[in-house]
Amino acid sequence: MAVKPAQGSPILVTGAAGDIGAIGRHLTEMLLAKGHRVRALVRREDERAEALRVLGAEIVQGDLTDLASMHRAIEGCPRIYFGMSVSAAYLEATVNVAAVARHHGVEAF
Repeated sequence: MAVKPAQGSPILVTGAAGDIGAIGRHLTEMLLAKGHRVRALVRREDERAEALRVLGAEIVQGDLTDLASMHRAIEGCPRIYFGMSVSAAYLEATVNVAAVARHHGVEAF
């Protein structure tokens, strides 16, 4: 059964501006094309972030390992697509995002 996002609530996509595989970027494009609101988490404001903004994504700058920026990114998003390239910070980032998502009552992670 397909699950629809909450009315008007954005879906958070982490790694939305990533280069490796560009999964987050392609997912953001697909969700926007289907009429969903998307909040795209990016590490920095650059041409990739601007390209997502032009497509209609809400841009939030942050770092998956920074709890304060994750609270800002996740608040108000009942659904999250978590994507990140494997790195030395992968475990820390995953735990941070999962804990903040639980704190905000995220429905789907």
